[in-house]
Amino acid sequence: MGPRSPHTGAWAVCVGRGYNSALPGTLRPLTGSSPAHRPLPGCLPTVGGSQVKRVSASRRKQHFINQAVRNSDLVPKAKGRKSLQRLENTRYLLTLLETAGGPSGLEDGDLTPPAAPGIFAEACNNATYVEVWNDFMNRSGEEQERVLRYLEDEDQGKRRPGRGPGRGEDRRREDPAFTPHECFRRISRRLRSVLKRSRIPMETLESWEERLLAFFSVSPQAVYTAMLDNSFERLLLHAVCQYMDLISASADLEGRRQMKVSNRHLDFLPPELLLSAYLDQQ
Repeated sequence: MGPRSPHTGAWAVCVGRGYNSALPGTLRPLTGSSPAHRPLPGCLPTVGGSQVKRVSASRRKQHFINQAVRNSDLVPKAKGRKSLQRLENTRYLLTLLETAGGPSGLEDGDLTPPAAPGIFAEACNNATYVEVWNDFMNRSGEEQERVLRYLEDEDQGKRRPGRGPGRGEDRRREDPAFTPHECFRRISRRLRSVLKRSRIPMETLESWEERLLAFFSVSPQAVYTAMLDNSFERLLLHAVCQYMDLISASADLEGRRQMKVSNRHLDFLPPELLLSAYLDQQ
């Protein structure tokens, strides 16, 4: 408390260290204070040595991911088919958002420079990309599904089988390229990134492995078909097929998405270690 004012009868309050009060409601630095530390009129005194904390690109990217996850958690449980479809599309895009950006960059102060940012890491800092993302999220479930199908078809086009062993030239028994590690490397880079996550539904993965093993062990030359409207489940099936050296493709059929799986060899020799077991060892 300061001295009582003879004019108003109120007590003057001294705020902060290094200041006293001449009149009620005014502050004055103590004698000997440096002019450089005098506060501006109407402003609080500056805090010496304060620094603005820099946020790395990886943390900024993770902020957008966490924000998207929180927003998806706020969405009520889907009551109809269209609502469920939109929810599945959102979860599928969140998977791409977490993986397509590549490995996280090093934090500030590390000696090694961070890796080049991926497209989704750049999107967090680009207003145009954010506008495109918001436009996608505001579309209907059917329109979102068409975009996802286009991306899926584009990825399949890049992985069309090229020149290699003929249909009767099975070299898996003696070729070291068919070890579990090499089988996993045969999966596309994007799918490998998805599989390395801990939230992969292993029950779904094991279920598709059992179905393909049971089918192609009996009929190695037949074509396995399945109707899959879930984009993320189709992604898992593509990964299992690539690991088993099978050919998979999806196409529209009467408004739904059909998956076709075929064997590129005369007989079917599954890997010694299935994909689910390989992931458990990692």
